[in-house]
Amino acid sequence: MCQDETRILGMQVKYYLIALAICVIGMAFGFVGKGMIFAIPLLLIISHGLTKIGDAIPIWKDWVGGGVTLTMFAGAILVKFIPETAMETIKNFYVVDDFLVFTIGNLLICSIMGMNRKVLAKAAVGFLPTVLAGVVCAYLFGGLVGALLGYGFWDAILYISQPIMGGGMGAGAIPISKIYASAGIKDAEAYLSMLVAAVVLGNIISIILAAVLNKLGELRPGLTGNGQLVTSANPAVQSAQSAPTAAAAEPVNLTAESIGMILVWIGAFIILGNLARKVVPVNIHPYAWMIIFACAAKILNLFPEKFAQTAKAYLPKYVALAMPPIMLGVGLFYTDIEQFVASISNPVFVLICLATVIGAVLGAGLFGRLFKFNFVESSMAAGLCMANMGGSGDLAVLSAGKRMVLMPFAQISSRLGGAIVMIIAGAMLSLLR
Repeated sequence: MCQDETRILGMQVKYYLIALAICVIGMAFGFVGKGMIFAIPLLLIISHGLTKIGDAIPIWKDWVGGGVTLTMFAGAILVKFIPETAMETIKNFYVVDDFLVFTIGNLLICSIMGMNRKVLAKAAVGFLPTVLAGVVCAYLFGGLVGALLGYGFWDAILYISQPIMGGGMGAGAIPISKIYASAGIKDAEAYLSMLVAAVVLGNIISIILAAVLNKLGELRPGLTGNGQLVTSANPAVQSAQSAPTAAAAEPVNLTAESIGMILVWIGAFIILGNLARKVVPVNIHPYAWMIIFACAAKILNLFPEKFAQTAKAYLPKYVALAMPPIMLGVGLFYTDIEQFVASISNPVFVLICLATVIGAVLGAGLFGRLFKFNFVESSMAAGLCMANMGGSGDLAVLSAGKRMVLMPFAQISSRLGGAIVMIIAGAMLSLLR
């Protein structure tokens, strides 16, 4: 085993274990205070160790997402053992201080700025129709399996397929439950108890299928662009996607000033997204506004090439450091392990969830071919990123599928696609019983 494989966070294992022991003792005896100075080392030391273990398990690392999914599941279990004071510190940093929002901002802005302008413009044209194709197929697959297994065609769509495709909890299951409650049959809480299990199980199935799609791409290279959504027979466009420009060929020196520049613009785009949400009289999520502004800036070539290359060089380093803590937080705060175990005890429920997500994959993947989208990337960004749990689910799916560069399109799916599902849910009220 080479020396790098025995290191965690750049440390030899013996130093990692010493640091881990200090953090565990600090949590156990209440020496962990409030603030990010405590939250950051706790998240880093626990999550990177779990990720290292997950990446070393043979079958798990190839088919179930490796370290990122192990870290998520472990987080859902550790939530019962981490002392309350330490949990409060981690939650303040992760949820209250919006570490998740900051990470999504990093991924969105740096991914867009690092993309080829012509490829970005071409992909935007056919992406939303591809998302809708995934939704239609998800409903059909889920409904048909529900009908065959005695659950009911429309019940399967209303209570399983629709919440899975709705964009998570806050932007999916919760508003859908309120929409259903407006029919006057049951209250929102009664509907929500049915919808949440579907969202959680659909999210986990999506993560697993993302790892399967990544493996499919390795076995069938013709089905993937290795992170590029658009494929083209045009040599110039194909070259633009795969070959670096003259500026990109030069090594980028990440200095303190260049990293500061990237962080400032990430914050600026987050602020613009929130401002547009307040000012423009259209109900569009701030993430969607961030995508619109960043895509416009990229297509109009408002930033110099050096900025784009700096963002492209910065992103993988940030992902390597921040993704394990993000996935640990997903497990700690967004994954109910008891609810998941209860859900998978019903084989009919599981099969309908599985059929829904497979429908999203096939619908988005095959329809995307009409727009010259690669099957793996189209299935993942327009299919699985509709079937997961919104922002945190996008991170998990693209991590498991090793396609983090697709984050801008994943957010289009989660935000704009999720809004479309809300409209569909309102139109289907007459089918409730």
